Amino acid sequence: MAKKMAFSAIMMALAVLCLFGASTLPSAKISVLALTSVFGTVCVAEYGAKYGMIHYVGVSLLSLLLIPKKMMVIIYLLFIGYYPIVKMYVERLNKRWLEWILKLLIFNLFLVLAFFVFRTFFLPSLESILAKIAVYYLPAVVVLLEAVFVIYDYVLSYIISYYYQVLQAKIHGGQM
Repeated sequence: MAKKMAFSAIMMALAVLCLFGASTLPSAKISVLALTSVFGTVCVAEYGAKYGMIHYVGVSLLSLLLIPKKMMVIIYLLFIGYYPIVKMYVERLNKRWLEWILKLLIFNLFLVLAFFVFRTFFLPSLESILAKIAVYYLPAVVVLLEAVFVIYDYVLSYIISYYYQVLQAKIHGGQM
């Protein structure tokens, strides 16, 4: 168990480091933010959903405490951090069409949650014309975000495949 906790702690530290980079780097913020989910994915791949959840909660709490700019942390909390666990369970169904429906449904549920958080905390402070523009373009933004999510899922699937086929054997020294 100590080995699992140490491994999870290392993955947490790397994810927090990536989140810090995503919040402070002048460019490539989305790429670095997406990279944080790779560490959660490795925890799930190695030790299952329990350690994936420990990773998600640990990274979330540490990031909320340590990272000064919280926007990337909020995105991690709402969209990226939990996703490796969801992906593992949904892809066990082995019905691709049902998997995509569930993934998009879950993504859109969290998107609605994010919209209400944004509307409650940010739209009242925006000038009314800017708020109307934001709401007017909302359908286009949702479609764009769904397309980004699909790309993200495909890339994460390739990373998981590469991890299982190449990296896992190297990490364990050929002992599987």
